[in-house]
Amino acid sequence: MKMTILVIGATGKTGRPVVEALAARGAKVAAASRNPETGFGGSREDGVVPVRFDWDDRDTWAPALEGAEALYIVGPYAHPAGERLVADLLAAAHDTRRVVLLSVIGAELLPQEAMMAHWERAVRASGKEWTILHPNWFFQNFGSGFLPALRDRGVLALSAGQGAVSFVDTRDIGEVAAAALTEDGYGGQVLTITGPDALTYAEAVAMLGDVAGRQMAYQAVEPERAEANSRAAGAGERTIIAQRGLFQVIRDGGNATVTDVVRRVTGHGPRSFAQYAAEHAELWRD
Repeated sequence: MKMTILVIGATGKTGRPVVEALAARGAKVAAASRNPETGFGGSREDGVVPVRFDWDDRDTWAPALEGAEALYIVGPYAHPAGERLVADLLAAAHDTRRVVLLSVIGAELLPQEAMMAHWERAVRASGKEWTILHPNWFFQNFGSGFLPALRDRGVLALSAGQGAVSFVDTRDIGEVAAAALTEDGYGGQVLTITGPDALTYAEAVAMLGDVAGRQMAYQAVEPERAEANSRAAGAGERTIIAQRGLFQVIRDGGNATVTDVVRRVTGHGPRSFAQYAAEHAELWRD
């Protein structure tokens, strides 16, 4: 009998690829989100059942967790009490024996306002078989959060300096997570997931400009200016402090690491940024 795997954040950047990778393996998946029918209605994979889950509504937790033997967690980054909620969820996950947590490369270097270290401690202390994922920054950020600036102004302004990043495709993260959820041998491991090479933001944006057939550029801005811009845009202080830490790690070289995790776990090499750019070139055309 197939075990049921609950995917928290199933409609998100990594959640959806995890669901797709699990479905490709023939797994039984409970795809959890606040609006499950909107997220999966009409396009659900075989073996995938949408379920409602909301970090703010604890009445949704038990029905979603019921019978789930494995659990993929994308934590509540923007929740004011987010550092405690993962521990509370794990305490309520009575049927769950295996947990895979999405964290971030360099989590141990971030300020406490970034919640990942809290979640990692909760997973390690849960008494369950755990695997922690440390992915690098996603390719898909360039087609979502960074997209308006790139498409409308042709300039991406960040406080990453000239630090290199081994950007990774969320599809590769999904495949690694699916293996850790369904196969033995990954318990107690921290898997650092990267792409095949490290690029600066300037190099990455130039590559996007090439495939889009237009001039685009990266602009390095001072951290203080970036924080002022975030504050003016309405970001909370906790988010600003967490972002400060994330970009500091990039400037210090902590995101330049390249690992063999994707190849070792999935049997194929990680997708390249050039592949991603070519696949989605229309996104950055003006």
